[in-house]
Amino acid sequence: MKRFKVALVSTGGHPIPDWVYKRFEDENIEFVVNDCETRKDLEKIAKDADVLFITSSRKGLICEENMDIFKKAGCAIKCGSGTDNIDAEACTKRGIIVAHTPDDPTEPTSDHFIAMLLTAIRQTARQDRMVRKGIWSATDALPLGTITGEDLGIIGFGRIGKAIVKKMSGFDMTVRIYDPYIDKETIQKNKCLKVTLEELLKKSKYVMVACPLLKETKGLIGEKELRMMREDAVIVNVARAGIVDETALRKALKQKWIKAAALDVIEKYPLLPGDEWLEFENINFTPHLGGYSGVYPDGIYINTVEVIVGLSKGKMPEWIVNRQCKPKWDLK
Repeated sequence: MKRFKVALVSTGGHPIPDWVYKRFEDENIEFVVNDCETRKDLEKIAKDADVLFITSSRKGLICEENMDIFKKAGCAIKCGSGTDNIDAEACTKRGIIVAHTPDDPTEPTSDHFIAMLLTAIRQTARQDRMVRKGIWSATDALPLGTITGEDLGIIGFGRIGKAIVKKMSGFDMTVRIYDPYIDKETIQKNKCLKVTLEELLKKSKYVMVACPLLKETKGLIGEKELRMMREDAVIVNVARAGIVDETALRKALKQKWIKAAALDVIEKYPLLPGDEWLEFENINFTPHLGGYSGVYPDGIYINTVEVIVGLSKGKMPEWIVNRQCKPKWDLK
């Protein structure tokens, strides 16, 4: 009988701990790895795979154009939250469930949101750069404002949004939430106000983008929305590139419609010398590491590996993106 096969088609450079190989081997699961770039790469390892596994944000692999390759696959799974790099519609048509492990990044990502907001407001990264250049000045990079008692707006009230609210509760802020999928009662139970996007942008001094990248949220914050914001506003995005229109954001920061920004995600990376983004003093960057924790790289694999082991035994994953899919496998 042919072994259950898992093909990790893109690692994103994340090292694979030895225990991952051992765990699969102990369960008699064949595990193959290749950072695929082309159809030929996929054909080599994934044409007979039962599970398509991805640990990166790499797009263009599990997509409509390549679905004919995946003749046996019954599940495509990505570690962490966010499956915008998997074509869920194409998978659904073929009975391939799309799964992920969204609980994994909740704590580190919510921590990172708060860290980036505080860094932007207190200008600590800029002050550090100045000190390293021999500039010891308490006035050349003054804080942009205070935290306590201010207005905070959060776009998206899933796990991460709720975690941010809980962690920020000590600052006695007025918190406004925009999330059309969450009812007013749930938001009020968390001592927040359910508002429209327009109201959130107009009234919030600090805005956090914590929603997933979907058709509905792509370009959600564009020029029109940025012009609505307060002149002393700071916007933080640790969610996905594409939600905030970067061309419009550059314009907003240049023309001072808003005060500052902090981004963990950008559409084109890495930033090379000479890139216009590097000229902005009123923006802070981190290299898409919001979901990383102190147990890296193990934290990337722990839950996803167990979900895959469960799949090999006919167990349905807890978190399915395409719930409308009729699985080709008989899962319980």
